[in-house]
Amino acid sequence: MRVYPGRLSVSRSFGDVEAKLEKFGGNPNVLIATPEIKAFKIKKEHDFVLLGCDGIFDRLSNKECI
Repeated sequence: MRVYPGRLSVSRSFGDVEAKLEKFGGNPNVLIATPEIKAFKIKKEHDFVLLGCDGIFDRLSNKECI
């Protein structure tokens, strides 16, 4: 479900006050800014690191991304 269709972008989701606070017409239960963070050591066996958001991984498989 989109928040305010056409207004929300990933880069703004961490600080988009209008989408989060009820007094500005937002809904604090729809948009959350709790990123999934994983830490790991990069080793010589790693060929690359793939960084993306749900917009990518909702549409493409891991194989398609690679």
